[in-house]
Amino acid sequence: MLRLNADDMEKFAAASGDRNPQYGDPAYARRTYSGACVVPGALAVIAALAAVPAQRLRTASVLGARFTSPLFPGRTYRATVTEKENGGVTVVVREGTTSVLHCDLLPGDGLEHAVVPGKRPAAVEPEPSRERSRGQSWNGAYGLPAPEELRALADLLGARSLPDALLGALGWASWFTGMRVPGKDMILSGLQVRAGHRASDDEPRFTASVATADARSGTLVVRADCTGDGRGLEMELRTFQRRAVPAPNHTSATSVLPAGDALAGNQVLAVGGSRGIGAAIVSVLASQGASVWATQRAPGPAEALREEFGDDRVRPLLLDARDPKQMTAGVEALAEAGVRLDGLVLSAGPAVLPSSLHPDTVDDVVEFVDTSLTLALRPLTAALPLLKEGGWIVLLSSGAVEDVPARYPQYYLGKTAVEALGRFCATRHGMRVLLARAPKMWTDLSNGPLGGHGTVPTSQVASAIVGWVLGRVPADESGLTVLSPRALTEWTT
Repeated sequence: MLRLNADDMEKFAAASGDRNPQYGDPAYARRTYSGACVVPGALAVIAALAAVPAQRLRTASVLGARFTSPLFPGRTYRATVTEKENGGVTVVVREGTTSVLHCDLLPGDGLEHAVVPGKRPAAVEPEPSRERSRGQSWNGAYGLPAPEELRALADLLGARSLPDALLGALGWASWFTGMRVPGKDMILSGLQVRAGHRASDDEPRFTASVATADARSGTLVVRADCTGDGRGLEMELRTFQRRAVPAPNHTSATSVLPAGDALAGNQVLAVGGSRGIGAAIVSVLASQGASVWATQRAPGPAEALREEFGDDRVRPLLLDARDPKQMTAGVEALAEAGVRLDGLVLSAGPAVLPSSLHPDTVDDVVEFVDTSLTLALRPLTAALPLLKEGGWIVLLSSGAVEDVPARYPQYYLGKTAVEALGRFCATRHGMRVLLARAPKMWTDLSNGPLGGHGTVPTSQVASAIVGWVLGRVPADESGLTVLSPRALTEWTT
């Protein structure tokens, strides 16, 4: 069993110098596709190698690792070790039946006697990610802030036989990719460490250069040579650089549905309206004259929307929709201001990553479904007293409800529960309800490897939803309208 916690991550950060915010800054991590702080990839590899027999570690000459999904602190993973006839070893780490990390060790003579990083001061802030080009290079001292602390952490995790040279290489690779290249917005997809040529330098040094830089996919491959007293090391670091997701503006908001004043005087509460499809809906509603209260968990995104569309169109509301006290206080503030709602948009949801049906994933699946339903049910019940007769509700669902995904059972269950809530409101409360089964869109929560490749613009989906609000999309007589991914994608004025 493999389980890492926040204390392990802090020890790794102090020892390696890798303080990338996706590991330790919850506010930053919420804006990434993982939706929460993740375990540094190199730390996960160290923990996985603890399962490898000592002799296999000592005789390894090459380590290859690739990541298929991020690992999270506090979750249970299992490592399976397969020994090969040639003396090699394969380690597969799984969450349930989902593979998240694959490591291969090849036999030979080298890593145990390779160069060990020296000691150097830690970088304080990660460098901002920027466009890189093939051939760019860097060099400097090959070292870690606290190599002895990294050794102690590895021993604590059971990786006592992991050679110092390989352990140090993993710590340095984490620092270089997370703090230097690509830096803050990186996603580590794989790495390789192999024994290189003999070296005789007194001072451990590194040289690194960009071997591949694909701006379309965000792929960045860096090759590094590390030399010093002993045998050298060669590394290949494979990463993706997250591209900035375009923020909604007047141009995007009116790209499908021309600006107008059809919703002038309307007041709308948009839960999850500060980012992603929620922010796009807010922008289109505002471009049609509505005043929209956009919730956000931390200051910033909704204020940017207000600056773009004006104080009378976008009004930030700071609260966590999962918190009953905050939700009640927010609605009470609206009531005291005399606000009566014409509509309610419920678009907030947790991050979606591969999962499976397995005893180890039960708690995570239950938590996901509970969060999905809570983010719709709590604001809905709190805001109902403010909703005018004849008011409308938009619930963000997904095309996954129609085309059940094999690797996302929690997502299917969560969206099915949200749709059931919408059907109940339409059937038993006589409300006008839209279930928007959105296609894949380019948002922060889908901004993983390959970024927005193959996605539908949020402005298109948001325009179709507001088209329904305006009565330009045929509504079912029952009060419940379901728009498929195709309908949302192809809708025009």
